[in-house]
Amino acid sequence: MKKILTAALVLTSSLASLTSLRAAEAEVLIMTSDDTFKGLMVAADKSNFLWRETAKSTVTRKQSRRSATVYFFQPAEFTEALELYKSRNYKDAASKFAEVEKAYNKIDEIPGNPSTLAGFYELECYRRLEDLEALNTKIAKYSPENLLQEYHKLQYEMYGVFWDAVRTKSWSRLDSIVSDDKWRKRKLPGSLRAQIAYCHGLALEGMERPTDALIAYNNAFVADFSASEELSRKSAENCLRILLNHKDVQTAMKLYPTEDYSDDSNGAQLIKEGTALLTLWEKVLGAGEKVPEKYKVFLKFPPKKQ
Repeated sequence: MKKILTAALVLTSSLASLTSLRAAEAEVLIMTSDDTFKGLMVAADKSNFLWRETAKSTVTRKQSRRSATVYFFQPAEFTEALELYKSRNYKDAASKFAEVEKAYNKIDEIPGNPSTLAGFYELECYRRLEDLEALNTKIAKYSPENLLQEYHKLQYEMYGVFWDAVRTKSWSRLDSIVSDDKWRKRKLPGSLRAQIAYCHGLALEGMERPTDALIAYNNAFVADFSASEELSRKSAENCLRILLNHKDVQTAMKLYPTEDYSDDSNGAQLIKEGTALLTLWEKVLGAGEKVPEKYKVFLKFPPKKQ
């Protein structure tokens, strides 16, 4: 009898704890072997979750996680944050995702929950802003276990490998990682390949290998210029900067008014690359952003032989 009373007290205490930690209520589809129904999830732990039938319902039910599969509907707050993200307003989106993560953090034990997903998108905002210190701080507090999509898991892995190497300016280490078969031969989406190439370009510049960096940046915007707009634009701008600062380009520009200028010189060929890159920027890479005025100087040095 004593054991039964003790067990009852433990169960009551567990449910009370879940209720006291009640999060914003997430709309869910609950599937069991007997039925499928909608509800509002109130709280969850490793074994059970609490839910209500409707917002007006006064009855809170307990459901074993073993006997049910849960699918989350996207909360309105998450949709609002995602719209900010899609419009490239990453600063405001990060704040909104942080609010969503906090609001639903009492159900983050469930795979695919809005709290974990919002936290991931907050990380993505910091990456796209290239605020790597904020990214590092967030990673230290974030648990990716309940992410569902393989792409999200891969992206999270890259934060700690490539982006952290950029943050710490560990250029030699990053260069070695890129050459490692683990990443070189791994099947990855174009957007992740673009990130690797961009980070590699930064590393090669840091190692004072600008020509190799040009190749890496070129790989970045070729890999996925449509989905990785910020990286494509940054890569293109870095290429323009490297080309403009190249000693052969500087020499060719000085010689342009004279008879010593040659369209076949290395400097002239690099100027042609810069001009072509400006055209590519206008067509696709700029994504609506104007090219910095200083790089339009390439247009002043067209080939003399037409």
